[in-house]
Amino acid sequence: MMYGNLFYAGIWGMVILFCSTAAITQKPSGKYQAICDTSSLLDDAAFSKGLVLEGTNTSTVRRDVFIFPYGRHARQVQWGLAEWGSRYPLRAFKKNTTGKKAVYAARGKKIIFEKCAGSRHITMEVAASEEYNAPRREGVEWPHLLLGQTFSGKPFLKDLEGLVLKFSGRLTKAVLRMPQNEFDRGLHTAQFQLFITVENLNPASPGHGDFFWFGIPFYDYRYKTIQRFAAQDLGKSDASGKFIYSMGSMDFMNGSFHSGQWITVEKDILPMMKNAVELAKQRGYLNGSAFEDLGLSSMNLGWEVPGTLDVGFEFKGFDVLKRVRR
Repeated sequence: MMYGNLFYAGIWGMVILFCSTAAITQKPSGKYQAICDTSSLLDDAAFSKGLVLEGTNTSTVRRDVFIFPYGRHARQVQWGLAEWGSRYPLRAFKKNTTGKKAVYAARGKKIIFEKCAGSRHITMEVAASEEYNAPRREGVEWPHLLLGQTFSGKPFLKDLEGLVLKFSGRLTKAVLRMPQNEFDRGLHTAQFQLFITVENLNPASPGHGDFFWFGIPFYDYRYKTIQRFAAQDLGKSDASGKFIYSMGSMDFMNGSFHSGQWITVEKDILPMMKNAVELAKQRGYLNGSAFEDLGLSSMNLGWEVPGTLDVGFEFKGFDVLKRVRR
């Protein structure tokens, strides 16, 4: 997903980071009923099977170049790594292994995979100062670094009793590399976020294949507190034109990743996803789609950097758990 019109209103400034071992934890309220089965929505949540490098252009997505940070596997690769709008793509052979870390780097970006107890630890960095020769103008592409997948099992919303986001991460770097007097909040920022597509999965429905973007915004350079947002995906030649609903940061977490602290999130996002469906219909989207037709089809997680900023984020324990009635 690509944010077209860069939204939110507020005051921007240079981010001053500090390191801390303290963690802020947000857990779901209430107890889940024993009548539900819980499983991961994600395929290969540990990234153990490798990833396909999808390229730098949405119109020419590649499916034949792979990276294997944890060793080559015979089973099917589930994850993709997209670099839309980037000038300097990653190369599969540019792997540097140090201890438990596998590093893939190119001019303008870096991704690090690390084994840690109980999960995978991933760091994603974008150096947009290498991508832009001048501050970005309206309509100009911007660099992405996105982990994504299409779900092999696409659950219908009507069958879900819960959808629990699990995520632990921290911002490692956010440095403005353009003149402050040229920074435009409507054009320039860096965002680290998760998007899930809610799609009409019913082949018999007139709206089959229609979808909208449901967003979880972990970080926006401009604002410590990110406001809820709902609008159309616009602003680029390849924008989807579909409805975007993005939660506010206070809807799913306490604190702000601007602090540089580790923050752990564990939140049932299903109620707000259902609200997003209602709002989409009120605004004229999803015509020909009933609630019973809608399910979860894909996701992406990572950086979009429409401003000249050098940024980094690390995370571990990422998962989305579906709770289905037995």
